Amino acid sequence: MAKNDYYVLVYRVLMYLYNCLKNGEDIDISKLTPQWLCINDRYFEYIFDKGFILNAAYIEDYAGKHLQNDIMISPKGISYLHENSTIQKVKRSIKGISDIVGNINPL
Repeated sequence: MAKNDYYVLVYRVLMYLYNCLKNGEDIDISKLTPQWLCINDRYFEYIFDKGFILNAAYIEDYAGKHLQNDIMISPKGISYLHENSTIQKVKRSIKGISDIVGNINPL
């Protein structure tokens, strides 16, 4: 799958948020931008509009739309990571996961 495939992107975002939650770490909001994911703004907003993330409200300023700093994975998002068959295929198909998703540990 391509790095900009919907399921790969959802996996990257949700795993990042899930690992932050599990490790008690603050979210680095700079890792949750269209530029960091190498996608356009419309695609980015679509990914964050599925109920997998709590507090995914946007603020808008002179630089554009930004996610709030207090976002976190929802219980629905955690279930999606564990139960969705396509996400399971993504996890199995990605070789060298750190090359694609950075410093994120797979489930």
